[in-house]
Amino acid sequence: MKRTKFILVALLAVILMSFAAQRIILVKMPEDKMNFHWQNLNGIKQTLYQSDLPHRQVVSIIQAIDTLQKDLQAGASVDTTASPTPKK
Repeated sequence: MKRTKFILVALLAVILMSFAAQRIILVKMPEDKMNFHWQNLNGIKQTLYQSDLPHRQVVSIIQAIDTLQKDLQAGASVDTTASPTPKK
């Protein structure tokens, strides 16, 4: 009986901790590639401003892009230990 309770409590603790676990994903890319994608996102926003979509949809999409850019900027850092890859 005690062993069953212990197993159930341990299992419940593991399940609850798995919900609290946060995964961090690190994406490494060269600066020129990051700038390319950043400019593409800005180009998409400009295209949306000029589109015939309803205003609410445009605002929603632009807010999503802004949030993505903000998160990318917050997580971006320069890796000074990486050696530059030679251009082919």
